[in-house]
Amino acid sequence: MLAYGFITLLSLGSEYYFKYEIDAQTGFQIYWITIPEGLDKERYSKQTISEFLAESSVAQILKPGAPLDKSLYQASLILPGLPASPFDAFYTIELTYDSDSFTLGVQSTDSFGFSPEGSTHFKDLNLSFTQQLNSETVTVSGTVTAVFSGQDIVLEAGVSDGSELIFNYNPNNPQEIPIQPWGNLELTTFTVKPGSNPLQPQVLYWFGEKSGEWVYDCSLRNTEDAPAIDLRIQTEPETVQWGLGSIAVKDGLIESENATLEAANLSSASKLIKAFQESNEITIATWIKPSQTGQQYPAIVLTLSEDPQNPYVTLAQGDSEWLEGYGNRWSGDWYHHDEYSVLLRTNTNDRNRYWQILTTSPDTVTTELTYVVYTFSQNNFGDESDNAKVYLNGKLDNSKWINSDNQERHFWRNKNQQSNRAKNRNQRGNRWKNRDDEEDSPWKDRDDQELNLWTNDPAVKLALANDVLFLDRRGNSRRNQDFPWEGELYEVAIYDSALTPEAIYQRYYPTIEILGNLTLTNMPTPLNQPLTAQLTLEGMPDVEHYSESKLNLKVDTSEIREVTPEFDFTKIALEWQSEPGTSPTWYFKWGQVDSTLWKTSIPFTAVQADAPGKLALNSPEFDLQIGLGQINTLEGLCLFLKPDSTGEIWQMSSITSVSELELPQLRDYRPFDWTVDFKLLFARHNQQRSQFDPLGIEDGKVVLKGNWLGENLVLYGWWRNEQFVLEGQRTLSLPFQVTLGPIFEPGTSHKIIDQVAIASVMNATVILELTELGFLAKVSGTFDWTDQAGTVNTFTVPEFTLVRPPLTPNHILEAILARLNSEVDVIFAQQFRHQADYYFTVVEQKPVIYLGKPNDPAAITQTTTLPQLFNTAADSNNISSTAGIFTLTENADQSCTLTITPPESSDNWLDQLKTDYDNFITQLDTNSNLIPGTLTLVKTRIAERMPLLVEEILYYYYGLDSVNGYVDLQAGMRLRVDYQNYQFVHPAQSTANSGFVGSGTSYYSLNSYRDGTNLMINFDGFLSQIQPYVTTDIATVGAGSSLDTFKVGYQKPYLRLVYPSLAAPSAGSLDPGQAATIMGATTVTDLDKNTNVASFYFRGRATVIPEITVVLQEQPVFVPVGTTLRQLMEQRVSIPSVSLGESLLNSTGKPRLSRLLHEGVSNEPSYRFIYLDLDSPVLDLPLVKGDRIVL
Repeated sequence: MLAYGFITLLSLGSEYYFKYEIDAQTGFQIYWITIPEGLDKERYSKQTISEFLAESSVAQILKPGAPLDKSLYQASLILPGLPASPFDAFYTIELTYDSDSFTLGVQSTDSFGFSPEGSTHFKDLNLSFTQQLNSETVTVSGTVTAVFSGQDIVLEAGVSDGSELIFNYNPNNPQEIPIQPWGNLELTTFTVKPGSNPLQPQVLYWFGEKSGEWVYDCSLRNTEDAPAIDLRIQTEPETVQWGLGSIAVKDGLIESENATLEAANLSSASKLIKAFQESNEITIATWIKPSQTGQQYPAIVLTLSEDPQNPYVTLAQGDSEWLEGYGNRWSGDWYHHDEYSVLLRTNTNDRNRYWQILTTSPDTVTTELTYVVYTFSQNNFGDESDNAKVYLNGKLDNSKWINSDNQERHFWRNKNQQSNRAKNRNQRGNRWKNRDDEEDSPWKDRDDQELNLWTNDPAVKLALANDVLFLDRRGNSRRNQDFPWEGELYEVAIYDSALTPEAIYQRYYPTIEILGNLTLTNMPTPLNQPLTAQLTLEGMPDVEHYSESKLNLKVDTSEIREVTPEFDFTKIALEWQSEPGTSPTWYFKWGQVDSTLWKTSIPFTAVQADAPGKLALNSPEFDLQIGLGQINTLEGLCLFLKPDSTGEIWQMSSITSVSELELPQLRDYRPFDWTVDFKLLFARHNQQRSQFDPLGIEDGKVVLKGNWLGENLVLYGWWRNEQFVLEGQRTLSLPFQVTLGPIFEPGTSHKIIDQVAIASVMNATVILELTELGFLAKVSGTFDWTDQAGTVNTFTVPEFTLVRPPLTPNHILEAILARLNSEVDVIFAQQFRHQADYYFTVVEQKPVIYLGKPNDPAAITQTTTLPQLFNTAADSNNISSTAGIFTLTENADQSCTLTITPPESSDNWLDQLKTDYDNFITQLDTNSNLIPGTLTLVKTRIAERMPLLVEEILYYYYGLDSVNGYVDLQAGMRLRVDYQNYQFVHPAQSTANSGFVGSGTSYYSLNSYRDGTNLMINFDGFLSQIQPYVTTDIATVGAGSSLDTFKVGYQKPYLRLVYPSLAAPSAGSLDPGQAATIMGATTVTDLDKNTNVASFYFRGRATVIPEITVVLQEQPVFVPVGTTLRQLMEQRVSIPSVSLGESLLNSTGKPRLSRLLHEGVSNEPSYRFIYLDLDSPVLDLPLVKGDRIVL
């Protein structure tokens, strides 16, 4: 059932009083509680909504169209699964009716439905039930807001699978409930739903009549032999006041009346009497609101009685003391007033005995609306457990055992019935035995026990708000029988069974299922991960000791959760309680956490830690045995877990009396041998002499900890396949001195340095592995050494293996130094640095190469000594450039010192450097004392030392001018000449063309030799020795080979290869001006100005390519001038295409590159590393003569 209630229609002075029920499948069902005169219907007849609306009398008021005029009707709505104020009914009902559908809706912004201790209530109800008139099903829509712990939780109305009304939380709008001080409960379920279907009462009064002198029985359990028990207001109209679903009474009496039954000499409450005799159980459930506490006399709320001396069931406001003198008015000053008392008569002799009376706790009567329930049941368990109970607002307040057995005669049973308790008690003697065993039960007629019930007498009535004899049978007041109750009645129901505690609580408050994911914010993983939890409100009957009125929060999950690797929580059961309130504080009640560590099961008991919001876990004292696979077993352990101060990390401690452990344990009965066996010595627990602490959590792992080689060692245990491994690491600092060398570039014969003396500290790392097979360790080391550049380098000794435990730390050092000595080339090569090497930096988004220190691109002064440059010593030989960047000083021995002082960094410092360079070269070149040919040496020394834009390297090394198409040739180069001779084709050959065709390639080595004091360049070493006489006019007809280049006047100190701006076409004749031309001059200035030059070209259409030598993988290789590192590497490896800024070095294997640096009078060469620390622009580095590349 979704809902039910009453509807009262007001029309033409007559009242139409109906009960309705709403079922999800059968729709609205209407029951006629009253039948106005003139209608041919039976009371309690049932109609569908369509039939009801079709009634002519109903149609006068309920008309289709707009919402109905509320002045024409009053109604209530009772939701079995949702409480309301003043009780579980709402009265702001709106009926809407059109030709297609009928809707009953309710809206209320008031707060209602406060839980027993106020932790939860509801508000903002908006609910509609709609039935299409051509269908029987009902749809439900709407929301209600639940307020729990100060949080508003919007619930959506719906219909359960069992066709019941429920209200569900929508998890798509996530909400959290604070669980102070522990964390937060993220809701997944917040459902309000009804309990089991409520039983139909024998009598039910809703007081929805609005007016009149009758209170009608709304129960549907009526038969012709047991008709409804309607009540009539016996007193003056001013003694009652009708409300909306209630009636207020003062000095009044509402009493059952049925002329038909009374004329037949039967009680008007006959239906109740018959039901009680059949069931032998009773429940009285009332919603009442006393007008005051401490009413002057015992105030009867409800009674089924004949007179004050013959009450059968009575609910009164007042203490049980009055019952001993029931009817004695003078006893009113010494009993307690603020209690509810229930009298249940069980036989004819023991009238009003104290054990037949049940009273609530003192001071439980208030002027608030109260749900008072009394139940009595037959106890068939053979003991004397309580069978009479009284509940206030859904919670058990008091209970007792009441003897309802009188041998075979008692209040509830026919004389042939006997309870199990009576049988058991007869066997041991009945101390409750009736003084007159032959006297019949008061429910039986004294003259004819079999045919009539003397209790079913017209004098026996059901009365509200006073005793039945408040008025005599003529309607006159009998003040000595006056026990009036003053207050408001909202609902009275009497059942012929004892309702269960769950049903009683459900009638007062709904079943609320609250589930969520609890996050303990002050706890480490996995307890800080969401834990499925159930929250139960105070007073819920399914909670043990629910009468304590506590909020309960439980976690019970068997999900495996990792604490650390190899350590899992397998079951977590935790429980908190809280006093109800809008912002409750929760205290931890109980908990147990089961776990497995290294496949060993360990139970923990959870307790409140020292800090708020934190738990500690303790294992059983000294009972644990933790297996370490086949290695050994830890015995007699006790474990403790607690969070650290941050709540983010577990701290583990342990206690055992075992002081050491062999790893692995010896199995061959031999004595322990330190040279092959391993033993871990445990640390003491809190400095206790006989207690040790072998287990802990470090770096997020459970470890076995102790001492080895005089230092602490921790071992992490884990299962590798089916083998248990203990793995640990020790770091040792071991001072040492050693001399190493010579050191070579790995895989080459290139010596980096002769000897290196090292005095440092070896930082040794030993990674241990212990299994049942024994000891194994991987050893590596690092140490620092300062190179020639003053850079502190860290060198790493590659990892190697030990299979026996070392006896001392120096045994480890010995093994590391042996490894260092055997692999010194590999260890040093990658990190060795000279005092100055080549590095890259970026200036104005362009790569610059400089000679200096790493990460220090600031330009520094460079000084170099050169051999003799001048024929004659003179002051004019001391040259300084315009900006003073370049200074050349002639020494006494005619050697020269060149000083390069780059300008301070500025926006155009590189341009300034180039301008000053050109000025310096011009001054030196035009010095008449300069030995011709030595300028090339000076230019090379400068190019090796000054910061250069990568794109200008070839300009400084080889004078390359890509705009004008020339490059200076130097001794040591090789010219590759690709010849093309002219081929004439007869005109008759239409498929062939005349023109230049390839006719071979020749290579000419450029060499230097002295012609007196001048350094000259020619094209062959042998020919330069014999100096052949050649007459070929190579300037006009071109040179046919290197021999022609020895024509007198064509060997010069400086040569330049010039390409024309327009090359000759391959078809047609050759114009010498379109050929690649070699120019020679005594000075570079003459070459620049094209004066005093000798020039020639190679005959035919020749392609002339200057080549230089580089060393690749220890092999000399000729490459064209302008070849870059990328182009050379592309011959060996594939280089991917990347965007600017992306690294290519990893994909190319990070080549090792060295460049020559010359120094001194003898021009001694040495290599300096080029460190490729930048990205793709580095690979566009042009190669120069002598570059060494190792891939």
